[in-house]
Amino acid sequence: MSDTPLLEVRNLKVHFKLPGTLLRPKSGGSVKAVDGVSFHLNRGETLGLVGESGCGKSTTGMAVLRMTPVSGGEIHLEGEDITHLNGRALRPLRRRMQMIYQDPFGALDPRMRVLDIIGEPLKVHKLVTGRKAYRQEVLRLMDLVGLLPDMCERYPHEFSGGQRQRIGIARALAAQPDVIICDEPVSALDVSIQAQIINLLKDLQEELGLTYLFVAHDLAVVRHICDRVMVMYLGHVVEVADSETLYTNPQHPYTQALLSAIPIPDPRAESRREVDPSIEGEVPSPVNPPSGCPFHPRCKHATDVCKQVAPTLQDTEDGHGVSCHLYEPQSEAEPSTRVASMA
Repeated sequence: MSDTPLLEVRNLKVHFKLPGTLLRPKSGGSVKAVDGVSFHLNRGETLGLVGESGCGKSTTGMAVLRMTPVSGGEIHLEGEDITHLNGRALRPLRRRMQMIYQDPFGALDPRMRVLDIIGEPLKVHKLVTGRKAYRQEVLRLMDLVGLLPDMCERYPHEFSGGQRQRIGIARALAAQPDVIICDEPVSALDVSIQAQIINLLKDLQEELGLTYLFVAHDLAVVRHICDRVMVMYLGHVVEVADSETLYTNPQHPYTQALLSAIPIPDPRAESRREVDPSIEGEVPSPVNPPSGCPFHPRCKHATDVCKQVAPTLQDTEDGHGVSCHLYEPQSEAEPSTRVASMA
């Protein structure tokens, strides 16, 4: 992997305006779906993006692809600022960044044959010439994802969920992209099929040198495929680290609670363990987020400072970043406020 990031996102904001009421048409406010997210993605790497539903994971992926308006911040692809590209200027970008969608059926046109679904990017971006070369390339892509050649004349409704997701993967690969955004690509599949698709994505990455931004809420899946993991809460990044460090030594209270909730496939061990009770209540509304740290209303370690001042993401030498007042650097005269029970 290169030291120069393939993708770099700086202080990304995505705010959606809400409609006002009949009597107060200008009082709608806005939903702060993503509010100051920064990260980088190296070539050949898989970065996991995790958190509860509604935390802004998918919106971040859509904003990176320029499929949703960006309210603030910058998006750089190999050093080029693509934040404000529009119209025809976006066409080359569409080829370089592709998406694998969560719903393997809704993402496919039911009126198109598999041959044309997978081959559409080849036509749009003029990657092949001639009908014979077109068909050969589609069959090569189908073989790459484990689909038989005679399936190319069928329609999406004739396939299982796992096969439909393989079609979606083949379509993404057809454009020969630099980055693939995987938006919860296995959450709609059975557990046994999930494993097959995850293994397929890993094999394709090794064979083709692919780069993934992997959006998911299943932390067990993320640990299996991701090199680094970024944890989001209410539109903010609360922790980022390499996969092994995050799972063995989580620092943020939210990350610790999420990891403690992962089921253990041993009924006896599962019955004996205690789930971290640090997450209480519901996720606050992004229309009216809490002041200070966005997690403080649900955090058992919250102090007055947490309620008033928003923490910043503090990076350590090993790249482990934590956005929590309990981990902010202390002056030499001050003793560290780190809570041993949280480590």
